[in-house]
Amino acid sequence: MHANEKKLTVAIPVRWASDRSDLLERLTFARMDTDLPDGVEILIVDDGSPQALAVRLEAECRTHGYAYHRLQTEHLPFSIGRARNAAAQCGLSDYIMFQDVDLMPYAGFYREVLGEAVVNGLDESVDNFLMFGVIYLTEAATQDFKKMDPRLRRQKYIQMLLQNDQSAIEKFSTGTSVTVWRRDYFLATGGNDPDFNGWGYEDLEYACRAIRRRKKFPLPSEFALDYRNFQSIVEYKGWKSIYRLFGDMTFQKGMVLFHAWHPVEHKSDYMAAKAKNRRLFERKLADFRDKELEPDPLPMHGSGKSLVLRNNPWVTNRWIAPFLGEIVHIDEDHLPADTFMAFLRESGFDRVVFHNPYANPRMKALYDLVRANQFPFLVVERGALPDSVFFDPCGFNADSASYSPERWDKELSCEKRTATLEYIQRAVSDEESLEAQSPRLGAASLRKALRIGRGKKVLVAFLQRPTDTVIENFMGPMGTYENFLRLLARLPFALRQDWELLVKQHPLETDVVRIPGAINVDQCNTKDLLELCDAMIAVNSGVGVLGLAFGKLVLHCGQAFYGAAGLTHHVLDEGDVVAVLNRSRPDYEKALRFLSYLVNDFYSFGKFKTRKVAWHDGSFMTATTAIDFYKIRFPGRPEMTRKLRDTVEVSSDSVLFDRYRAASARVPAMEKVSAPAKAGKEATAKPAPVRVEVPRQVPVDTPRPARAEPKTAPPKAAPAKPTPSWRRKAKKLMSNPVMFFRDSKHAVFRAIGNRVIVK
Repeated sequence: MHANEKKLTVAIPVRWASDRSDLLERLTFARMDTDLPDGVEILIVDDGSPQALAVRLEAECRTHGYAYHRLQTEHLPFSIGRARNAAAQCGLSDYIMFQDVDLMPYAGFYREVLGEAVVNGLDESVDNFLMFGVIYLTEAATQDFKKMDPRLRRQKYIQMLLQNDQSAIEKFSTGTSVTVWRRDYFLATGGNDPDFNGWGYEDLEYACRAIRRRKKFPLPSEFALDYRNFQSIVEYKGWKSIYRLFGDMTFQKGMVLFHAWHPVEHKSDYMAAKAKNRRLFERKLADFRDKELEPDPLPMHGSGKSLVLRNNPWVTNRWIAPFLGEIVHIDEDHLPADTFMAFLRESGFDRVVFHNPYANPRMKALYDLVRANQFPFLVVERGALPDSVFFDPCGFNADSASYSPERWDKELSCEKRTATLEYIQRAVSDEESLEAQSPRLGAASLRKALRIGRGKKVLVAFLQRPTDTVIENFMGPMGTYENFLRLLARLPFALRQDWELLVKQHPLETDVVRIPGAINVDQCNTKDLLELCDAMIAVNSGVGVLGLAFGKLVLHCGQAFYGAAGLTHHVLDEGDVVAVLNRSRPDYEKALRFLSYLVNDFYSFGKFKTRKVAWHDGSFMTATTAIDFYKIRFPGRPEMTRKLRDTVEVSSDSVLFDRYRAASARVPAMEKVSAPAKAGKEATAKPAPVRVEVPRQVPVDTPRPARAEPKTAPPKAAPAKPTPSWRRKAKKLMSNPVMFFRDSKHAVFRAIGNRVIVK
């Protein structure tokens, strides 16, 4: 139904009912853009039209060249949110655009949408999105719009809006549901919340979540406040004031849709559900702000069904969940090995997802079974570089074919070389590490602190935890971890006198190991040690990858995923170590190629939330509680990038804030009040200061009177007595009680006003 080459899907949700007999005509509206690009498809999502009407609807879609997708929901009330979610799930294009069937584009609109997606960087950061304003036409203007020259439609009706021609324009709004999203982002963030019934607020709630996550503009005061409307709001207060800014951006470029008039039944089921949906909307806003609660991710079409054996931030992470399709979580203890393969096939699973496939004997038995039977699987684990994660369909660590030289030992393009060198420069200079480290001193200071003589060469041994998966399963010919320690104990006597051996304990290990003749550097920073040393040795620790980044000789005694001829050196005894140190030099070009593969092709990256927990043997381990991905490389999917921002992108100095500055300037100086204090986690955005000059009250066309000395001074007119504030407030209370409470300085009154539902 969908073609892979499509860039944008314009999803139009419908349900053909008796009260909308004009639906077939309105399906043609999208074709008013006579310059529809090849990369754009129109998708009609039918949320439960009666079967007989659905047949006609599908035939009409074929006539116009539209895609058609029907939901078997005839027994349920129409849900535009459900239809939007289905549209995002069933397509294959990069972008999804939501548009109502009543909206009319101008010629060239969708081509401009594609351009706007590039300008706004939807591929550079998936949390970027577009919003488009809508001009609502009167009945007469709607007919005129259809008949007039298509090349003039946009200009004419934008001008009528600017002229406030009420015979043609009913209203306009730049804060709308006409939005464009990266499809993978929309699915990962759960789409429109299914808790909303009918029509109303489901699109607003989703966009408000996206606005908070995006951090494009400073948050207004009292974000949760449902204050005024999108057209008239002139105070930077409440969610509507920031919501409309996204539509303002495209509207000021002349990009807008036109709403065709139709009769509105105010007592319909849709309108009745709005009051309930508004209360739900307000609760959802608070839940996301305070608890980061949002709907579960939506599965992506064609992603199949995944059996997940551990429920943790690695394998059930929101940002990768859409690619896993339907997710079923069952712990390995409930899956007997003798029936496991039959269970996978009978249940229709497409893959098994492992976190650590060597976690325990039962897990390893299941892992061995899927590999032996060539059943698709995926291993998700922490990589060897800071912030890194891998999604490996070939194995785990040293048993995976993903690290074979034919995948990475290739000539680098200029772009990849530059990107890798930039990454290495950051990695060797900052203080980020996989585990907590002491502050960095620098190599020169560390050499002095350790009293290592000038000109002496340094070999650093990095110890590992005897219970680590890679130690228990990938020792190789070395046999045991004790054999590695025995090798280290012999090295001080085997090395030439111009070499010094340094030994660093794993940061989480509690059992202290002392190597006679070696310098203990447990309290030293790993990166300082790598900067200082000439070579490093480990069993198969991931620190070997950092050693490559620092341009050092890397020796390993066990099976290491980075073990490759010419890249690193596999050693089994002190003779091997001495031979490598005496005869070998680092091949930095080969190291650069391997690191480029990890950084630019294989590893994903995210910020980790962790905590230290006690392990069963009395030692400690670092438990990951959350991963906020900023680069995802998932097998078979395009790369996904998110920018994690600490500050807003557009300040209140932007011209987009002119309406709010103008409003604040109209307040007399004596009546200005300070911005509301922070409420909970809400940040208060202060409007940019506006200098207001008060003109002298002298009419420029009135001649100055001749000077004369009056015999008696004329009596001064008594100043007008101001209306008492209580009377003004009483008048407002009688005329608009809701806004009286919402505008109150008292929090209790504002809370009362915010709970009132305006129908």
